[in-house]
Amino acid sequence: MYSYKQELGNIKEMLNLFLKTKTIDTHQLSKMDSLIERSETDQIKALNCSAPLNTQRIMFGAIRNISTSIKGIKEKLKTAVLRHENPTTAEKALELMESLFNVASCVDSFIDENRIPVNLENVAKLSRILYRKAKSFGFSEDLQEQLKRAGVTEAQVKTFICNFDNNIAQELDIEGEVKSKFENNG
Repeated sequence: MYSYKQELGNIKEMLNLFLKTKTIDTHQLSKMDSLIERSETDQIKALNCSAPLNTQRIMFGAIRNISTSIKGIKEKLKTAVLRHENPTTAEKALELMESLFNVASCVDSFIDENRIPVNLENVAKLSRILYRKAKSFGFSEDLQEQLKRAGVTEAQVKTFICNFDNNIAQELDIEGEVKSKFENNG
């Protein structure tokens, strides 16, 4: 059975070694690839499961935040030598590990055991903490970069927002009509 926590443990060992030797061995960074690949697959799995929509959204976000954080750490570690930030980049990555582990424990039970976390709001909170920490340490991709990499244009975002607004307005109109019919009949 695959375990996010176990993969993060391997990454943590690697980061501790980087600190101990005061050298980032970029050849070791491939240890992060299996977690990155698995998290990308699991994001899709979270969206396609039979759980309620809110559960899917929260778990997708949690998995996505793990994925983008690990990708960000890997990218920063690759270029740390060039920026003369060898030990500090590894130190910051280690500081992020606790938040990664907190979210990973929720994700492991959801993905491997199909168990919905009892306290979804806590998962959402832990995921937001991870996102904010990763962003403050410089381990998250800029939103524009994420959209660009996904091939989403600014026009597509604007169209989506416009359609979303229209759908909400239509939904509210329908709810209003249904509500008034029940009130008139009651």
